[in-house]
Amino acid sequence: MAQADFSWMIPIEVMLGSLFHGQVQACSISSVTEELRGPNEAAFKPKEVSIGPLHRGITRHLQLMEETKWRYMREFLDRRGTEEQNRRSEQRLRECGTDILKLDKLIIASYGGNIESEPHELAKIMIVDGCFLLELLIRLGDFICNNCSNPNDPILQNHEKVVSVVNDITMLENQVPFIVLKKLFRKVFPDRSDIHNDHRVANIVRRAFGYPEVNNSGGVHVLHLMHLSTVEQTQQEGKRVKQELQRCATRLHAAGITIEAADITGGHEWVDWFNFDITFSGSVLRIPPLCVKETTEVRWRNLIAWEQSRIWIRCKYTSYALFFQGLVCCKHDIELLEEKGVIVNKSRKSKEELLDMFDTISKGAEYMDSSYEDVCDRLNKYRGRKVRSALKKVPIVTWHGFRRVYEIIVYYCRNWYRILIRDHFPTVWKFIGVLAAAALLVLTIMQTYYSSRTKD
Repeated sequence: MAQADFSWMIPIEVMLGSLFHGQVQACSISSVTEELRGPNEAAFKPKEVSIGPLHRGITRHLQLMEETKWRYMREFLDRRGTEEQNRRSEQRLRECGTDILKLDKLIIASYGGNIESEPHELAKIMIVDGCFLLELLIRLGDFICNNCSNPNDPILQNHEKVVSVVNDITMLENQVPFIVLKKLFRKVFPDRSDIHNDHRVANIVRRAFGYPEVNNSGGVHVLHLMHLSTVEQTQQEGKRVKQELQRCATRLHAAGITIEAADITGGHEWVDWFNFDITFSGSVLRIPPLCVKETTEVRWRNLIAWEQSRIWIRCKYTSYALFFQGLVCCKHDIELLEEKGVIVNKSRKSKEELLDMFDTISKGAEYMDSSYEDVCDRLNKYRGRKVRSALKKVPIVTWHGFRRVYEIIVYYCRNWYRILIRDHFPTVWKFIGVLAAAALLVLTIMQTYYSSRTKD
């Protein structure tokens, strides 16, 4: 009697097995929903370097980076450690290959079971991309902490390339499972500790992004570790997204609330993280400066995407985005917050681009936490006591409302103009044809008008 073929159930068994694995989570590296990626699709698609199989070689720029990845991999395998750790790079590579090949089912589960690569090909991608990522993070950490780098480094010596690469390695769809990085590092630099208590790779990541080093890991990929390093992981029930702050910065200011930037120390130009400690006491709203750098929007959007992809995680970045969305309703608010030092624009973004970022940063999100519920409730209910401040409020709010309406009209006019040029005047000849048709229509109308006058 022929045995039943259960091979089709292997992916299901793999996904179920990964649910109880300590260092891997099923579907932890997943595609971002269309609702989240719609406002800025470029924030989720790598520009310079692909990590993992999802975006591998889909553009010419990503293909050109492959040689650099191999060079970084070679230098990582040639790194010197203790006398016990120093071995030939070929031996290290073979040990890496043996270990990573055994992880193929867990790796596939991390990508939601949607990877069609053959196990050996998938292992090759993990080894090359994992070694490249480890070498890059080590160099990035050395540069940030000690300001030292190789003058011939193809990435760190070019500011624009650094920005693009750092953006790329923080994208949700551009990750490799963290267990792959730990296995590779432990094969190149063997350690007698248990893999669960080996926090060396986690601290390499923290050092590269300017987070404090601690003896804790627990992340399933680099983006998750960044979230763990900045958000207190307390159990808090999520709730449906809603706009809690009903007053923008100008209206708060008009109501007699003093907006201040909290004192925080500045970091390296490539260190980009968020301070969520927003407080409201008396009539003073203190907000830690939001330093908008060239990496801020990509990181913020992908951290929100990570929060929205999990049901057990605190949606702190989403709530923070919604607070700023309520605080900023037009360019007038951005000008006020820049004047107060709350928004520090170190990017090349114009005020229109900043406004668009704040307006769309949380678009498509479904869940948030209660981080700012109490602050927003008190801000919405606040009423200034002085009659003088109430009289001051009228012209400020009126002027602010006028400016907002004006900006909306300008925004839609520009959009309609772009649509007109794109859809109706795509070429010079078509534009000339439309002008000729319009002129012919005007002449026909004039001819009809004068003919009727002559008959009279």
